[in-house]
Amino acid sequence: MSALDVGYRWFGACAAIVVLAACHGSPAQSGTLPNVVPSADLGMSVSWMAPEAASEDLLYLSDVVANDVKVYTFREGRLVGTLTGFGKPRSECADEAGNVWIADIEGRDVIEYAHGGTKPIASLDTFGVPVGCSVYSAGRYLAVAGGISGTIVSIYHEAHGIWSDPKRYTDSAMRIPYFCGYDSNGNLFIDGLTKSKAGRFTLVELRRRSKTFESIAISQAIDTPGQVQWDGKDLAIGDSGVAPSVAYRFSIGGSNATEVGKTTLDGTISVRQFWIAGGTLVGPDFNRNAGFWRYPSGGAPIKTIARVHSYGAAVSRL
Repeated sequence: MSALDVGYRWFGACAAIVVLAACHGSPAQSGTLPNVVPSADLGMSVSWMAPEAASEDLLYLSDVVANDVKVYTFREGRLVGTLTGFGKPRSECADEAGNVWIADIEGRDVIEYAHGGTKPIASLDTFGVPVGCSVYSAGRYLAVAGGISGTIVSIYHEAHGIWSDPKRYTDSAMRIPYFCGYDSNGNLFIDGLTKSKAGRFTLVELRRRSKTFESIAISQAIDTPGQVQWDGKDLAIGDSGVAPSVAYRFSIGGSNATEVGKTTLDGTISVRQFWIAGGTLVGPDFNRNAGFWRYPSGGAPIKTIARVHSYGAAVSRL
């Protein structure tokens, strides 16, 4: 099963970098949840956020049917906002300040929102289709997996409020990148498929300040690459090609990834881009619903948000 929906296409045009600054979104002025109403000028839905959203931990879920991003309270799973104006939003990532990045595969850009905000605070054009993203907050680096002309990942750097043009990296062994994740030291891990005819799973590492990838030998067979995320101790890698989906945990030592455990997400068909927040893993089951599991124990979900046709997830903490 492909990591993206059937509408996914690799684009063959080279995009320039555009940095846009915008103010934080203003909260709604009512104590009740506002409805998403058509804009009289644009003929489309408008973004909204409940006033209490800014003071709570938030869960962002990209909706592949509505092509918007739904915002929920992380603890209760209560809808408190919707972000609109995307082409096809898919993967997401968040930094330690609570800012959330949305990867738009149709717009070929990544868009940043402040915690609880309704207007973008930055927008970066990508070198092709953005597949996955990860933020290294300590250095203000944003990694975006995917691209054209053999690009595996593009890395942007922010300094004094300005995002630099990205540094693009290629790899001779990887044909298609899927997801990426920084560890706590700024080392970047990317999973994907090899250039061989079989297209087997592969994992590479771009160590901090390095210019070349290092192949990581992995001890567990993975059918279809899923999310890559550092959980504070180990590297979690999802397998979205098995049912139920699984998030494996690996200890990284040199050029080896040794499995130390797995989190089975009971009841799922294809969780592609999950998000780990402390002792909870949120897993959007593609085009069905989103579940919450205890991490790392897994098993049956402890909570479910039904009828959310979601692909990507990110938790914005206060």
